[in-house]
Amino acid sequence: MTLSLDFTNCLAEAIGATHGLTKSEVETLVAKFPKHHESIEEMRKNGESAFFDLPYQDLAELKAALKKHQGKWSDLVVVATGGSALAARTLLGALGHAAYNLLEPKERKNAPRIHLLDNADPQAANQLLEVLDLKKTLFQVVSRGGLTAETDALFLWLSDILRKKVGKAALTSQVVIVTDREKGPLAEIAKLEKIDLLHNPANLAGRYAILGAAGLFAAGLAGADINALLAGAGDMDKRCRHGDPYKNPAYMHSLTHYLLTRKRRKTMHVTFSFSNRLHAVGLWYNHMCSVSLGKMLNRKGKAVHVGPSPVAALGSFDLHGQQQLFAEGPFDKVVTFIVARSHAAAAVAPQLYPKLEALAWLKDAAFDGILEKSYVGCEQHLTAAGRPNMTITVDAIDEAHIGGLIYLLELSTAMSAELYGIDPFDAPGVEQGKQATYAQFGRPGFEDLAKRIKDHRAKPRRTC
Repeated sequence: MTLSLDFTNCLAEAIGATHGLTKSEVETLVAKFPKHHESIEEMRKNGESAFFDLPYQDLAELKAALKKHQGKWSDLVVVATGGSALAARTLLGALGHAAYNLLEPKERKNAPRIHLLDNADPQAANQLLEVLDLKKTLFQVVSRGGLTAETDALFLWLSDILRKKVGKAALTSQVVIVTDREKGPLAEIAKLEKIDLLHNPANLAGRYAILGAAGLFAAGLAGADINALLAGAGDMDKRCRHGDPYKNPAYMHSLTHYLLTRKRRKTMHVTFSFSNRLHAVGLWYNHMCSVSLGKMLNRKGKAVHVGPSPVAALGSFDLHGQQQLFAEGPFDKVVTFIVARSHAAAAVAPQLYPKLEALAWLKDAAFDGILEKSYVGCEQHLTAAGRPNMTITVDAIDEAHIGGLIYLLELSTAMSAELYGIDPFDAPGVEQGKQATYAQFGRPGFEDLAKRIKDHRAKPRRTC
């Protein structure tokens, strides 16, 4: 796996000191990183998040589940929301065939078509079931603690339908649950109904669980090489087990974003991926960055209200849209390009109209060349406009590089939280939303919140 980070265009020497970082600013923070690295190592040692251990996990249980279900089902439905849903969506988007569900079974090697039920939208849920043969469909239900209203409601709804239309044994044979084995309602149901359970430990939040069972089960069924995914993540982990940002792409990614936010007020963090497959990772990173770094309180309980606003852009598509804002709008953004040296496919625009001068320059233009030249032009434009930007380059878009890229972004996020002095693994704002749902449905213990919400809803409204 070859992955590099080029942060040249974030520096004053490239874009000027008004918007770029000076050598002194960078080196002052670099000098503090050995201590910050020690803090990251303490997080790992103390088990603050299991994501540190995922590259080295025992895959025996997961592989047994994959062997049991591979080739047996026409469809797989992943029932999850938030980061738990993005785990499967991201790996499938980054590594799967662009039209995977349209392939014939033989072309998929008899792997199931894969669908996501990631929101309690009644029309979406009903319409999906309308096109499935329930007797030939496997359901993967993902919720770390088993207390997510949307996922639980969908699971109960599906359970009732399966019992009525397939039979009492359907839950045992057609459901796989990914949750904390030690506690929670889904773990209890798994025992009661004899449903296969893949462990998602309590210290592994959904957004960091992409390389755990939540993501690997669906990706593995679709034919992804999960060993290579974890090997790529492990290679990145080994590469980053030191405190020198100049040799640590995860830490330099974090350091540069942090300084540009603190020193130059670059509060919008854009991930601009020049590949549809890499864009899947950019969308997942949006979620992880928002939940991990958008915090009201620091670790000491002081109100700090920190966190960048992430944006995901697709190149070259968004050269015809968001690039206008990036290049000429407010000076509040730092752009991270993600590009690949090889796209593992070829397509060329032939010269069909030689007398049409307006298109003559496109003669034999390779599509990957269009992406590469679009990126170069965009990078030059932003740099000339004084807009900080950096580039992550991968040699190829395959399991090893995607695993390494994911781990880099996870570790960068953990380090950014360390720099801000916040907890990257909690999500109090998300919990508030969950509790509001509990309260309105009358769950015991949330009566005070239910009253506050009721009083809020009773206030006069000004409408037009």
